This record gives sequence, C-alpha cells and structure tokens, in this order.
Amino acid sequence: MDKPLGASHVAAVVIGATVGVGIFFTPATVAMMLPSPAWIVALWMIGGVIAIAGAFVFSDLAKKHPNAGGVYVFLREGLGPRTAFLYGWLQLLVIQPGAMGVIALVLVDHLAVLTGPLPRAACAIAAIASFTVANLVGLRTGGRIQLAMSGLKIAALAFVMILGLWPASHAAEPARHVEGWSWMILALIPIQFTFGGSYHGTFIGGSVRDPERSIPRGIVTGVLIVLVGYVGVNLAYLHLLGHDALAASASPAADSAARAIGPMAGKIFAAIIVVSAAGILNTIGLGFPFVIHAMARDGLFFNRASRLNSNSVPAFALWIQFAMASVLCLSGRYGDLLDMITFIAVLFYVLTIIGIFILRIKKPEMARPYKAFGYPYLPILYILMGVSFCTLLILYKPSFTWPGLLIALAGIPIYYWTGRYKESDQSDMVEEELFHPKNF
Repeated sequence: MDKPLGASHVAAVVIGATVGVGIFFTPATVAMMLPSPAWIVALWMIGGVIAIAGAFVFSDLAKKHPNAGGVYVFLREGLGPRTAFLYGWLQLLVIQPGAMGVIALVLVDHLAVLTGPLPRAACAIAAIASFTVANLVGLRTGGRIQLAMSGLKIAALAFVMILGLWPASHAAEPARHVEGWSWMILALIPIQFTFGGSYHGTFIGGSVRDPERSIPRGIVTGVLIVLVGYVGVNLAYLHLLGHDALAASASPAADSAARAIGPMAGKIFAAIIVVSAAGILNTIGLGFPFVIHAMARDGLFFNRASRLNSNSVPAFALWIQFAMASVLCLSGRYGDLLDMITFIAVLFYVLTIIGIFILRIKKPEMARPYKAFGYPYLPILYILMGVSFCTLLILYKPSFTWPGLLIALAGIPIYYWTGRYKESDQSDMVEEELFHPKNF
C-alpha cells in the first residue's frame, strides 16, 4: 500500500484542526481567571503540553483506517456499543451544538464590531439556522474556500503577533487577587477548548510513512507551532491592552488591532474573524450529523437518522443539532457553553484512553502501526489529569456540568429504546458484523 504522507502532513493536519476562532476570544476568559500575565503565559504553555500528551495517547488507537469514526469507534471497540452510543448521543445533544453555539456567538460579537450592537442570541440562532438550511440543500464549502479561510486565520495570528511590536500605551498593572488554586484548573477549560483537535493527526496514520516516527514528530511539530502562535498572540494582547483591558474585551484581536493602528484596523480584523467563524460553523454543522447517520446504520440510534434526504444529507440529525445549538445559544455566555462541552469531551477522552488498556487485554493481536508514546505512564498520567479536571469542574462549575451528566444518563434508556441492537458480549457474530468495513 502506497503511503505518501509524512510528518509534515501530520503537522499540517494538527494545525488545521486546532487553529479555529478560539484564540481570538478565549484569552479574555483566561485573563479574567488568572492573577498576572506570567500565569497567563504559563497556563497556555501547560495547555500545549497537555495537548501533546493527549495526542500521543490517541495515536495508539488509530489503525489502518483511522478516519472511520474517530473517538466513537475507539470507544465502541474498547468499552462497547453502549459507551460509544452515549458519546455520540452527547456529541449530538451537547458537544457539537455547544461548539456551534460558541462559534455563532463569536461570529455575532465580531459582526457587532462592524455594525454596532446586535441581539446576540437571536442573531446567533439565525446564523446557525442559515447554515443548517444551506446544508440541507447540499451546499458545502469547497476545499479551496476552506483552505483560504485557514490561511486567513494563520495570517490573522501572524498579524496580531506583529502588532505586539507596537509601543504599549497602557500603564503597568498590579497582579490581580484570585481566591484559591482552583482557578488554575478552571482557566484550562477555555485553553483546552482552543487546543482541541491536536489528536486529529492520528486520523491519517494509515497513509503515513514510518508511522512510529512520523506520527509523534508531526504531532509535536504541529502542536509546537500552534503553541508558539498562541503564546505570541497572548503576549501581543497583553502588550497592547494590558491585563485588565484584555480580561474585559469581547474581541481581543480586534481591540488589539484598533489600539495599535486605529479603529479601521479593528474593523478589518473583525471582518476576517466573521468570515473564519462562518466557515467553521458550516464545517461543524454538516460534519457530525454523518456520525449520527453511521450510528443509526449500526443500530445505535433511531432508524430515521440512517436515511439521507434527496441531497444525500442526514436531515434528521441536522435538525436535532440545530434545535440543541439554538437552546444552548440562549445562555449567551461563552463560559457556560465551554464548561459543558469541555467537561463532557474530557470525560469521554478519559474513557477512550481507558479503552487502550482494555483493548490490549481483549485484542492483543490487533494490528497497531504505532504505539502510544510513553505507554503505560503517559496514558495513566492523562487519565489522572482528566479525572482531576472533571472533578474540579463538578465542584466549582456545577450549574453546567451536572446537566451534562444528566443528559448522558438520559441516553441510557434511549439506547435500549432503539432496541434493535443486541449486546455484543452475547454474540461474537454480532460484534464482528458491527466492525465490518461496510458499516463505515
């Protein structure tokens, strides 16, 4: 089998999957939680290290066809169909709609820089609705357009870093007082959201030359490039705005540009972010419903979701996703949505990594083109960090983490209601059929 890809391609995938719009707004949320600029820079660096560790661990789970469902497939193989269903259920009802809500609110906030104040929740829902309808009729953003939007994001990051060379106009600020040490973990919530996607480099493992070397190198290279960019952007924000102004900013990138060059630069930057957010919203909007479509074909979701409309689009899943994203938008706060989706995502990442140990026991003969770096110590460390992270979120951010758990539990009767699937431990034939390539 020809394997044309190398470490540079892995790095490119990591960069493309990681750099979204988060870096243009999450630094303000982080600054509100941390006592000084030094802590801000330190926490972003820690977030990068965690991203590298998590990506290495996920590399053990990518096989010859690593793009066949990602975490959903990993959970199904390691912990069984019920856990995989709950992950897909929460992706449909919480994680993907929550991400859409965050991106839609970012789009509206930056659009408001151009137009003046807007009704945030209503405009965000309207944006999600427009992309839902567009996707229902089969409209997809072309590869070249997506590449252009990715180029805009990279150019915008570089632009902000260059702006950091401008003379600062704010006075020196004393360190902020923050109660307790829990702020360190809580500040990692938006940082982890912004680093999300670093493990996507493992999904092309089947086409990578010398994967034992190329995958880890590509992951580290990609995350390090993103990390340097993120730290550089935060330094620019702090230099141009100062800690207090950064913490109070709804659009740090646009405000920094306006502070350095003038109001027109801020508006141009806001327009770039609006276009970038629109592209991401379109990608998120159509991408995940196809996973729900695959779940339905596996017998793990309502049969109606297994059908495509006349434009080959899973319309039923799209409408569910739109409804949930609209409800979550009504909160109107980035932080609330980030608390919910990050908690659920980290929880299932921990379960996925636990699946590594289970798979090595259940299927020791399973082909693995590359092993998890630092196994078993790094996976254990990631599990401990993830459990600590989720525990602190439950203790300090209960208003959105407990609802996430309740939504997860509500998925259990739904799993049995779908009914057609028999337990995998009752029939090896059923399990083999479930993993047949025709299901992917």
